[in-house]
Amino acid sequence: MIIALFKMADLNTVVEDVPAEASGSEKRSSKPRVSVPRNQNLPGTSGFGVNAAAAAARARRQSSRTSIPRAGFDRRLIRYENTYRMEPDDDHKVDIARLRRVATSVIETAISGYKYDPNQGKQFSLALAERIRGQIKQLPFQRYKLVVQVTIGEKKGQDLRVASRCIWDVKWDRHLTISKETSDAYVTVTIFLVYTD
Repeated sequence: MIIALFKMADLNTVVEDVPAEASGSEKRSSKPRVSVPRNQNLPGTSGFGVNAAAAAARARRQSSRTSIPRAGFDRRLIRYENTYRMEPDDDHKVDIARLRRVATSVIETAISGYKYDPNQGKQFSLALAERIRGQIKQLPFQRYKLVVQVTIGEKKGQDLRVASRCIWDVKWDRHLTISKETSDAYVTVTIFLVYTD
């Protein structure tokens, strides 16, 4: 019998392969058997106190998906150093005209022939916001957080004002509001781009 030990994330995983010539009443399987002892003292703990309890809790929280090595997945954690960049590069500044063109084209294609339905208004506004976010994310505005707010309603001769207040850096943060109407509905989309350093 061959036994291999793997040490991953403070867990001891034992994999046993049964050789083909092994005899006995055990069923043979081509899959390796994996057992993870959960109530065992981990190295560096005495078995008592806070360290042992915390280690045991951490061991129980470990998912089998992350604790068992899988082919094709690299488990290295990539850490990036802080760039201390306080303003965007010249190539990555927000172009409001380009942003307006992209968002307007998405809105116009989505609401062409749209009939307002109060039961489907929420789903339509969520789908429209996701579609707009997906198109804007393809633009080269790096290091910007994106918020898309969609307001949709039925036209019945009423007046509507959509307002927002923000605390942000007026030099680099941007917003854009686009309003469109169909025969029986209105759509107001507000896009916020907040630069993160």
